[in-house]
Amino acid sequence: MGGARRWLVPEVVQTSAMDCGPASLKSLLEGHGISVSYGRLREACQTDVDGTSIDTLEDVADRLGLEVEQTMLPVDHLLLRGVGALPALVVVRMPNGLTHFVVAWRRHGQLVQVMDPASGRRWMTATRLIEQVHLHTAALEIDVVAEWLASAEFTDALRERIRQLGALAAMGPLLQQLACGGAWREIAVLDASVRMVQSIVGGGGLRPGAEATAAALSIHEEARTRPEVIPERFWTVLPKGLREGAESVELRGAVMLVVRRVRERDVECTLSPELALALAEPKPRPGRELLRMLRDDGALGPAVLGLGLVGAAIVAIVQALLLRALLEIGRDLAPLEQRLAAVAALLFLMLLAIALELPIASGVLGFGRRLEARFRLAFLAKLPRLEDRYFASRPTSDMAERSHVVHALRDLPVLAAQVVRCGLELVVTTCAIAVLDPRSAGFAIAIAAAAVTFPLAAQPVLVEREMRARTHLGAIARFYLDAMLAAVPIRAHGAERSVRREHEALVAEWTQAARGVVAATIGAEGAQAAVMFGLTIALVFSYLSRTFESASVLLLLYWALSLPVLGEELARLVRQYPARRNVTLRLLEPLGARETPSSSERPTAPRTNASRTGGARVSFQDVGLVASGHMILEGISVDVRPGEHVAVVGASGAGKSSLAGALLGWHRASSGRIVVDGMPIEEQLEQLRNETAWIEPGVFLFNASLLSNLRYGAGDSASQGAVLDAADLHGVLANLPEGLQTSLGEGGALVSGGEGQRVRFGRGLGRKDARLVIMDEPFRGLDRGARRRLLSRARGWFEDATMIFITHDVSDTQDFERVLVLDGGRLVENGTPGELVARDGSLYKALLDAERSVHEELWSGDVFRPLRLEHGRLRSCERTPELARDVDLREVAQ
Repeated sequence: MGGARRWLVPEVVQTSAMDCGPASLKSLLEGHGISVSYGRLREACQTDVDGTSIDTLEDVADRLGLEVEQTMLPVDHLLLRGVGALPALVVVRMPNGLTHFVVAWRRHGQLVQVMDPASGRRWMTATRLIEQVHLHTAALEIDVVAEWLASAEFTDALRERIRQLGALAAMGPLLQQLACGGAWREIAVLDASVRMVQSIVGGGGLRPGAEATAAALSIHEEARTRPEVIPERFWTVLPKGLREGAESVELRGAVMLVVRRVRERDVECTLSPELALALAEPKPRPGRELLRMLRDDGALGPAVLGLGLVGAAIVAIVQALLLRALLEIGRDLAPLEQRLAAVAALLFLMLLAIALELPIASGVLGFGRRLEARFRLAFLAKLPRLEDRYFASRPTSDMAERSHVVHALRDLPVLAAQVVRCGLELVVTTCAIAVLDPRSAGFAIAIAAAAVTFPLAAQPVLVEREMRARTHLGAIARFYLDAMLAAVPIRAHGAERSVRREHEALVAEWTQAARGVVAATIGAEGAQAAVMFGLTIALVFSYLSRTFESASVLLLLYWALSLPVLGEELARLVRQYPARRNVTLRLLEPLGARETPSSSERPTAPRTNASRTGGARVSFQDVGLVASGHMILEGISVDVRPGEHVAVVGASGAGKSSLAGALLGWHRASSGRIVVDGMPIEEQLEQLRNETAWIEPGVFLFNASLLSNLRYGAGDSASQGAVLDAADLHGVLANLPEGLQTSLGEGGALVSGGEGQRVRFGRGLGRKDARLVIMDEPFRGLDRGARRRLLSRARGWFEDATMIFITHDVSDTQDFERVLVLDGGRLVENGTPGELVARDGSLYKALLDAERSVHEELWSGDVFRPLRLEHGRLRSCERTPELARDVDLREVAQ
């Protein structure tokens, strides 16, 4: 499963700032021969586990077969060879003060090989890395710290630091004596003294040897009674814990995951679905996937195209031979007829070459168009089947950038044909030189070998650097999208400078990565050109030293100079492979993603629409939900009868929307199960979604007409006139210049917030035959009277359906048959509104009283001055009891 540690740390560049954990873990695992999918690991770290927690990363690494140990060391012990702390996943602190994960891989003299997910592989000086390491302070028991300070692990590292000062002869026996006596406090003082002197020596204030030894001994002696003589930053064990009678000790150092060994994964260890996929997913083979897409065309087309390329290469050689013959046409072909025949033969070959080029070019371009079309069809077929968590774990800008470069696929057959053609011409030209002058065959073969070897040898470096640059470019695209979508809030909060600074940091990283690609390319080109032209010069001089037949010399010179040109062309084409491969990998990645379970794929008994009438029966059976390693719902057990209307209330963050998301299939239960009509929800999710009406402010309004937005996903189950009446859309319709055919703009930008809510409500009403209705704050942005009126209509419209209504307006739930109260992800109350109000200590009653208190105190008092906005005009109004009943706290705040 695992293997020896690689010399170079694998490079994994993060997609967003939250991905440094999975990116570092991927690098650490790959470096030890454990292949995992970065995409699946990202999904797991953003859904099932918390990818920002070092405790979670330790647990995940152990499950995947890499034995790691979380430890805390003095920062200057991290790079000591005797400590054996490398490789390790280390917590560092960025210039903006946030913490970040990096992989410290190997030390090479004064340089350390570091894999930073934000920028890729780096070669940092040991001093620079130590300066960036985050110092963590932890309170530990005295016995634990005393045992550790007196252990060989700590004293050996301290002895190595003393040796670097040149003080081992004088201070070595002292350290040995303290360790044998268990004098842990004295060892802590000695450690701080040595570190302080090391800092002075590093700054040039003292020289190693006698001066450093005397200073260290003097400081140690003084600090035994007066610890304050040593500044606090030099202490590993903070001095206040060294006092007699202290109950605990504060230890300060670097937090890291140190790799101990690679072991066989415990088969009995249960992995989450995402982690299991990350481990089981094979390495991507983009070429194989593309060939599979083209396989539908059959083998005849590629075979004919290959023969055409071979013919074109042979024709080019024959043309050169005929041109050589023309140089001797006056000697060998005396009659005019023979000379005209030779010229005609040359013209025929030229026409043949042109005739070959046309079908070759047409065939290659046709392959490109069909490849792009097949990918688009496959992607569009895959898109609705992708799990919601796939999109939730990836930035929208990243997905947009992938979609933007789909057109690059059509260039792949062109590139492949050019590579094949160039390679064939290289082989045929080499063979021609060997036939013309067998003694020059060695030089020709060496030139051809150099033309192939140098591009292939540069591939690993170019692939890695190009992927680094491309990933940074994808991350930069996020800022352009953010600037367009969030320009108003960014300006409103004065965040332009912060966004600009973060964007500038990413641009700097991308610039550095792009320069790395250019430097590697120029280096490979220069080395290849020097070797190939040197061998070409040697071939020509070797031939000239043996013969000087003019026609043969010119032909050999032409072919010999063609080899470096063909080699450079081949190298140029091969250098495009990393960029094309990385683009293809990013495009093909969604096609291999996990799909939403479909009821049509399961061997269950068929169920007709006739058997699925009336409301749905919903049962939560000890359901728990986990997101990013955090429990968002725990132990939810409740049954909802068919046709029952249930309200769900609770404070923000209590888990109300997560409860609705579980019914919509956005969240997968980590424990327990959700049963609908007696079947697990996973076995009928697709069918249940078709029978569900979902209404909430997050429902997207498309840049299409009002009629298209209303009818989206609704079919013909409801009359549009009835929908317009029930959703109060006639007022909206009157303000639209083209009526139902008026475009609403992207995200409903051309209508107000309240009008957009009515449109969303109308779309939900269009699913009149829905068996399950989920309404999550559906009327946000509307006044209280409109909310109550629309809620009453919705309950009448979906009278026979099962309804789950989520709201913060507790008073609106008093007419419901049952109310569920969530708090901290748990179901704390379940009953009729009357029962809950009468119950002592009821959270529902407390929420209801708080809402009434807010209305009475804020609206009736002098805290706010009442203003009314109607038809675009703002005017003063008097505070009346009727007005107070119609206004809630959010409207007052607005």
